Amino acid sequence: MAVNKFELGESVVNRNTLKQGRVVDAENNEKGLTENVKVEYKDGTSEWVMSGNVTKMLVETDPSSNKTFLSD
Repeated sequence: MAVNKFELGESVVNRNTLKQGRVVDAENNEKGLTENVKVEYKDGTSEWVMSGNVTKMLVETDPSSNKTFLSD
């Protein structure tokens, strides 16, 4: 199973808690795959999380172009 690589400063979500944060450190194994990432949350706390429990956060930058919903 391939493990995602994360960039320092990248916005992520902890799948277990749904807390949003950013990657501040990472532990790679001898093959160069990221096993754990240290996530710093908006409230100032941080914790090490297994990389399989972290998802890269996608941010919508232009919601006005979303034509999915009906409008009056």
